[in-house]
Amino acid sequence: MPALCFVAGDPSGDAHAARLIATLRAREPSLTAAGLGGPAMQRAGMVLLDDLTKAAAIGPFDAARHLGRLRRAKRLLDEHLARKRPDLVVLVDFGDFNLPVIAPLAKRHRLPVLYYISPQVWAWGRWRLRYIRRYVDRMLVLFPFEEAFYQRAGIPVTWVGHPLADEARPALRREEAMGRFGLNGWRMTVGLLPGSRIDEVRRHLPLMLGTARQIQWRMPGVQFLLPRAPTVPREAIDPLAARSGLEIRVADGAVYDALQLMDAALIASGTATLEAACCGVPMVVVYRASWPTYLAARAVLRVPRIALVNVVAGRSVVPELLQHRATPARAAAALIELLRDEPRCERMKEELRAVREQLGPPGAVERAASVVLRAAEGRS
Repeated sequence: MPALCFVAGDPSGDAHAARLIATLRAREPSLTAAGLGGPAMQRAGMVLLDDLTKAAAIGPFDAARHLGRLRRAKRLLDEHLARKRPDLVVLVDFGDFNLPVIAPLAKRHRLPVLYYISPQVWAWGRWRLRYIRRYVDRMLVLFPFEEAFYQRAGIPVTWVGHPLADEARPALRREEAMGRFGLNGWRMTVGLLPGSRIDEVRRHLPLMLGTARQIQWRMPGVQFLLPRAPTVPREAIDPLAARSGLEIRVADGAVYDALQLMDAALIASGTATLEAACCGVPMVVVYRASWPTYLAARAVLRVPRIALVNVVAGRSVVPELLQHRATPARAAAALIELLRDEPRCERMKEELRAVREQLGPPGAVERAASVVLRAAEGRS
């Protein structure tokens, strides 16, 4: 009976870990799992020691607000590892906590560690490679360039591919989705995707609504669709949307059904850019962080682009507007150019198809589950 321990922290990590846990339990019904994470992991069958998605933050400065909760979570996990001695510890993203805190803790208990979904140490924080070399037995990565990065660093790594290769497809036909979200099929649709964390929504939604007002003034026929992440309550969206004076259609829990309807989208940098790429949606990427986080990131950033679509492509496929450059005027101008310039829009769609191919073939979660089971059974 393999016994696993998982640690994830942000909403996307919670979702990725939940899919892996569900796949593992389907293949090995006797498998048990416990750890730190979120509600999706709990629904997948993991015993949840503490919900870390409530402490999700961007960068160490924002995370400082949650130090008390993180200390408590570490204590609970320490007690669990000492008492239960699981066969394997699987860390999922959440690098600011998993690498310096949880990986060393697992090794103090002399437990093997797999890391699923690499923190972006290739972009910033390459100094954290020392933690990986010392405390992580194998990296399971989503992108081929990550495999090459860890191979050059002499770290055991397996490229399993990206789960989006299986997941990024709508459940409804286009006409059904139009009716469900109350959209007019004759009008152009612009998507607004402000992020999956409440802090991201607070920073990005006012920017996006300001952008939408400028677009509507210059292109009155455009309609707006906002897919709401399950981790973001309606109370974080509805008051701002109501004050904007715009008619914003909100799609609850149906991101791929919504994406297929978009002629272009304004997206906060993150996994959502890859989801949009898989659905062939031309986009403009924005991101705003707290100023301490932004300045710290600039000091250590080692790549010229931050949008995952551009990082995977190795070039600027979509425009990026970051921090002080992310203004309604600039974002509106970039989106209107996409909406009006059909040849440019088609070129971007072609480049997005190439990005989609970089995610690997279907079956990523199954491949990850195979590596995890081999490691756990070897330990048993």
